[in-house]
Amino acid sequence: MSSSTSLKVHCVYSVAPPDATTATTLSLTFFDIFYLRLPVVERLFFYEFSNPTTTTTSFFDVIVPNLKHSLQLTLKHFVPLAGNITWPLESSKPFINYVPGDTVPFTVAESQADFNHLSSNLCEVDDCENLRPRLNISHEQASVLALQVTLFPNLGFCIGITTHHAAVDGKSSTMFFKTWAYICSKVDPLTKLPLPCLSLREDLIPFFDRSVVSDATGITETYVDSWLNYEGPNNRSLKLWYSITEVKTELVKVKVEKPNADKVAFIFGVDYRSRLDPPILPTYFGNCVLPQLIIAETNKLLGNDGFINALERTVDVLSKIDDEMLNEAKNWQSKIQSAMGGRLLYVAGSPRFEVYGIDFGWGRPIKVDVSSVDKVGAFFLSKSKKNDGGVEIGLALNKGQMEAFVALFDQEIESF
Repeated sequence: MSSSTSLKVHCVYSVAPPDATTATTLSLTFFDIFYLRLPVVERLFFYEFSNPTTTTTSFFDVIVPNLKHSLQLTLKHFVPLAGNITWPLESSKPFINYVPGDTVPFTVAESQADFNHLSSNLCEVDDCENLRPRLNISHEQASVLALQVTLFPNLGFCIGITTHHAAVDGKSSTMFFKTWAYICSKVDPLTKLPLPCLSLREDLIPFFDRSVVSDATGITETYVDSWLNYEGPNNRSLKLWYSITEVKTELVKVKVEKPNADKVAFIFGVDYRSRLDPPILPTYFGNCVLPQLIIAETNKLLGNDGFINALERTVDVLSKIDDEMLNEAKNWQSKIQSAMGGRLLYVAGSPRFEVYGIDFGWGRPIKVDVSSVDKVGAFFLSKSKKNDGGVEIGLALNKGQMEAFVALFDQEIESF
């Protein structure tokens, strides 16, 4: 059964933070504004029923109520996630605004698609399309969080989370997801109430103070001006790029014909929480990541020493990263844009997020997928679900490219 016809939506709940009776405004730093119109980040967490007797009734009577109630309790600590990004004419820069009554959409659905296939290591991108919740985005405002849980009867369920990149980076969105799972695992299934003396672990308490991010050189103004002058003067539209179509994503060795670019660009994100002077708390909630760019010559990557040459270039860039790198931040947008003219590779995620340890009370996920990598031509990294010290690499290519990549990957592995 095709993905487009296999989904039944049972309900879309509007979940509000409890006791949030006052409006809240959260400013955006240059770390956030850098990602203002980039594609959303979508992640899928697949959970298998540990008990084969788990029925559709228990899913709707136990699992869904626990997820919904714990989500509400979690939003008490993450109120801005229920708000919207806005950029009114009277404001010099965009910001997140929460108004009492704002909510997070939480969709409950059911699918007859093949759960084992969707949670496998080889799955078509389009097959997971309707498992991804949608943000509500217009020119005037953009929601920052949407959630969906999808039942696969007698097999398991999938929790999809979509976040606006200008609101959170990967570390922050993972912290929210971990907090939700932690609270859900502590909810009494009979009373639907949290267990007595429930308090958050220190590593799950978000820190929202944006004053800790200094901007003495005016990076924010540079990024704001760039967006205001993109596709016309005074452009305050919050419409996102659906995908970064300017990025040419064939992997270097996968391309069969002669390479038409002398250079290859590789972009990876660097967390600056511990690199700022002074360092800020690791639970700082928002974006504190900016990309680093590596340029390598194509012919050096195609040879037998391609992997070593790529590793040497990466190590060279990493060794130079410190708080002084922010002095060059004004030029990062133009550097990234210039790299888009050739072949570009981008990495998302991190093994440090430890996504395979996120347990809502019914077991750990059997598969975690950053499904939005197809929009940005990226591949993602995560810590191995086997917890054996390895990493998982996920990417989305067309069929011909994927077959070539698999053959080359196997060949490289055998050569070690």
